[in-house]
Amino acid sequence: MRAFALAVSLTLMPAAALAATPQEIWKASLADDNKGWATAPHAVLKIQDAAYIGEGNAATLVGVKGKPQSYHWVAGRSAGVLTAHVQNGHPVVEKDGKTYDETALAKGIPVDTGVDVTGAQTQVQAGVIGARIFVFNQQNPVAKAFKGVDYYPYDPAYVVSARFVPDPKLAPHAFRTSRGTTKQFYHVGDATFALAGKTVTLPFYADANVPAKIKAISAFFMDGLTGTETYGSGRYVDVENFGAFPPKTIAIDFNYAYNPNCAHSHFFTCPIALDSIAADVRAGERYTPGPH
Repeated sequence: MRAFALAVSLTLMPAAALAATPQEIWKASLADDNKGWATAPHAVLKIQDAAYIGEGNAATLVGVKGKPQSYHWVAGRSAGVLTAHVQNGHPVVEKDGKTYDETALAKGIPVDTGVDVTGAQTQVQAGVIGARIFVFNQQNPVAKAFKGVDYYPYDPAYVVSARFVPDPKLAPHAFRTSRGTTKQFYHVGDATFALAGKTVTLPFYADANVPAKIKAISAFFMDGLTGTETYGSGRYVDVENFGAFPPKTIAIDFNYAYNPNCAHSHFFTCPIALDSIAADVRAGERYTPGPH
C-alpha cells in the first residue's frame, strides 16, 4: 500500500508544496518507488535469498566471508552463519550464541560487509502465520541493473469515484500465490464505477476482518492488457484515507496501480489476480521483463 504514502506526507508540508498538482504528486511517488526497488538499504532488488519458515521449522544461512554473493539459505539446522526459526508465530534468529527477536530482525542483523538479514511474520499458507527471512546484498547486480519503474503517462480519466457496497460477512478468500502456496485476505466489499465507457464492479480485500482495523483496502485485478503490456499475474491498486470502515464511496486512482513485488523478485509471495476489468487500463505500472 505504498502508493499513497507520499500523498499523505504532503499534508505536513508548507503551503507551496501543497499546491502541487495530482500529476506532480504522482510523479514524485515514482521516484520514491525507485528507492524502494533498488537504492534503499533494504531495497527489494537487493534481496539475495529468502527463507519461508513455518512453526517448528528452521533454515540456516550459509556463505563465505568476503564473498557477499555466496550467502544463501538451506533448509533445517546445520553449520552456518546463523539459524532462523519460528517460535509461537514469531521469527527468531540465533547467531554466535546470541538470540535476536523480530524487533532486532526488522532493523537488520549484520552478516558480512554489505550483507545483512531481516525478517518478519508472514503467511506461509492461507491463514497460517510463519516467517519470511531475507538476506540483503548491497552490491546485488540485479539492483544495480534496475532502470526504474515503467508507468503509463498520468491520465486523470483513470481517477474514478466508486460506490462501495461492503461485504457484511467479511468473508475469507484464499488466493494462489506466485510461489505455489496460498495466501488469505478478507473480501471487504465491491466497488462499482464507470471506466472507459463501461460499468465496472471490482472486489476489494484487506488483511483484517475487524471493521475498526480496516484502514486500507486493495484490489488485485487483470485487464485487457494483462500478459502483453502489463504483468501477467495482474496488478494491484490500493485505497486509503476513506475514514471509518465501511465507506459509502471511495476514490480509486488507477494511475497508482502497481505490479506486485514478484514482477521483479521471485523472493516474494504475491497473490495472483482473479478479478478482471473488461477494458484496457492504460494507467499505472507497465511491465518490462528484466533480470530477476
